[in-house]
Order: sequence, then structure tokens, then C-alpha cells
Amino acid sequence: MHRIPGHDDEVSIAVQYHGGIMLGIIITVLVAALVYALCVALGLPSIVAIVAAILVLLSGFPTGVYGSRGGRV
Repeated sequence: MHRIPGHDDEVSIAVQYHGGIMLGIIITVLVAALVYALCVALGLPSIVAIVAAILVLLSGFPTGVYGSRGGRV
């Protein structure tokens, strides 16, 4: 982790946290688009492709915690 002069560690952690979330969202959207294109290429109905892409989006968005562990121990 790089230290930013004049900023404390909490700010640096917040920047890393939001950067990780943004990367996770971008990857999830790209995978959903790939799933949609694959379903259409296989000749499946469009509604099946849309549902598959939505399922990928719902399951893939990052929770902010590595391993998607919801509770804190």
C-alpha cells in the first residue's frame, strides 16, 4: 500500500475498497455480456439469454468482502 502524504490510512483503505468494487463490477458486466453472446450463438431464445445474463449479474456483483462472506466474526 502506498502512503499518500497528508492522508491517513483510512482514506487509502477506502480508495482501495472502492477500486476493488469497481473492478469487480466491470468484470461481472463483461462476463454477463459473454454469457448472453454465448447463449445467442448457441441458438437459445433471447429470453433465456437475458435470464442467464441477469443471473450472472445478480450472483457476480462484489459484496466488498473477499470470498463474499456476509457476517463479521
